[in-house]
Amino acid sequence: MNPFLQQMINHKLNTLSAEELIALGSQYNIQLTDAQAAQIIRILRQEKIDVSDVKQRDRIIKRIEAVTSPQVAQTIQVMFQSISR
Repeated sequence: MNPFLQQMINHKLNTLSAEELIALGSQYNIQLTDAQAAQIIRILRQEKIDVSDVKQRDRIIKRIEAVTSPQVAQTIQVMFQSISR
C-alpha cells in the first residue's frame, strides 16, 4: 500500500467519531446502534491503529465481535483488508 494513503487511513481510524462510524457503516450496509458505535470507538481509542499490523487488526476485530455481532465484525474485517492492500 502507498505509505501516504496508509497514513491517511490510519489517521482517519484514529480520529473517527461514533457518528462518522455509523454513517460509514451505513455505506457498507452495516447497521450499528449508537451504543455499538460508541463501544467500537472506545476499542479503537485504546491503541494507535495501524492498518498494516495484521495481529492488531485481528485483536481489534475479536473485541468488536464481542460488542456487536459476528456479522458486523466480519464486514469490518473485510473493510480493513480492502483498505490495507
